[in-house]
Amino acid sequence: MRRSILTVAVTLLLLALCGCSENKGLPDATKTEDVTNEAQATPTPVEEKSTEGSGESDYTEGFGDTFSGRTSAPEEEESEPVPEEPEQDLKDVDLILFMGQSNMSGAAGDASLAPKVSEEAGMEFRAVSDPTTLYPITEPFGINENNPSGLHEYPGAKNGSLVSAFVNEYYKLTGRRVIAVSISMGATDMKVWDSPGVIADVKDRYTKAVKYLEDNGFKIGHRYALWLHGESDGLEHTDPAVYRTSLDNIIRPLFIGGLQKMFIITPGRTIDYKDIFLDIINVQKQICAESGYYAIATTILTGVSTEYMRDMFHYNQHVLNMVGIRSAQSVAYYTNNGVEMTVYDYRTGDYIVPEGADPDAKDKEEPIDLSSINIDEEY
Repeated sequence: MRRSILTVAVTLLLLALCGCSENKGLPDATKTEDVTNEAQATPTPVEEKSTEGSGESDYTEGFGDTFSGRTSAPEEEESEPVPEEPEQDLKDVDLILFMGQSNMSGAAGDASLAPKVSEEAGMEFRAVSDPTTLYPITEPFGINENNPSGLHEYPGAKNGSLVSAFVNEYYKLTGRRVIAVSISMGATDMKVWDSPGVIADVKDRYTKAVKYLEDNGFKIGHRYALWLHGESDGLEHTDPAVYRTSLDNIIRPLFIGGLQKMFIITPGRTIDYKDIFLDIINVQKQICAESGYYAIATTILTGVSTEYMRDMFHYNQHVLNMVGIRSAQSVAYYTNNGVEMTVYDYRTGDYIVPEGADPDAKDKEEPIDLSSINIDEEY
């Protein structure tokens, strides 16, 4: 009997010891539930983030499923190289002739008020003084280009032109580098321009520029002329038909030589007389309407106040900068689109619509209210 009791006691002790080893460290179901409830009742404090209006009822701050960063610090992978901008081809250029009389020469300009021009935007070809290289564009533009048997300025006649402003704006709009050639002389009516010496000089400056560029590996993308002329003929009351014939005599050899288009800046006025150049302006507009070789660049000089004139006939540098910018916008539009821009007529308040253009098109020159701007600040 005593042995049976002892056997049962040993057996119970062994069973108890086996049960403890099978469940070591694991609380029973009751204790698990108690731990969970206790954790929910007393959460660890964290900074709360408002979920008002988010539709989330149990937002917790953390990386979540959207985390895309690293949780360790392996060696950095090499990043993709940023593609470089393609280098500008400085040999791909547009040749532009700057032609006319004193306001094209810049008789009343001021070189210190003209913008600087980078060599990427444009260079000058000096067809008369040194046709062997290119020069940076500086003002007064063309001051060295004097041919005794053709176009030649008297000392001090060139002081700062529209060319620098034109080149900067044209380059900005097209990305194309300009090779600029000076072909201008003040106080020259059509009798001067239509003379054998000047016609030969004009053609020679153009052909030398083309030859230099082609001989030195340049590709000439576009060939244009910019014309600002007519004041002398307006004062002399030149017959508009004679003016037109003379202009054709001057420019025809250039068109035969590959010039693509002449863009005309219509003249403005004198201090005393608003409409003294009207006959010349009208025939210039007529030429542009009837021939695809000509186009109006801008008429803005007809709207400029006389307070920006330095003397009876000439505009200051601020006006020249403005004219350069506005004319460049027209020429650049043609380069970029292959069609002429619809420009605003500051004299009539209407638009000059090129042949084939939609008169209701939105893509046309936006006029400036010249009565309310301060040209010194704007340009």
